[in-house]
Amino acid sequence: MMGNEQPRRIWSEWYAWHPVLPIDDTVFWLETVYRRETEEGLWQYRSFRPEVERIKALAAIPICPGV
Repeated sequence: MMGNEQPRRIWSEWYAWHPVLPIDDTVFWLETVYRRETEEGLWQYRSFRPEVERIKALAAIPICPGV
C-alpha cells in the first residue's frame, strides 16, 4: 500500500563543520560523518567507523589536553 509506507531514511555523507555526536561514536568535528533526518525532523548522525578505529582514536586523546 503506497499511502501507508514510511519514507526510507537513508544515511548521506556530510562534513561536520560544527561538533556533532553520532549515535555510535564520540564527538566529530571537521570530519566526515553520515546523517539522516528522523521522523521528528531532527538530524541523526553516525560514523560507521569500525570498533578498532574507535578504540585507536580514544587512546590518542590526551588525558590533560594542552599539556
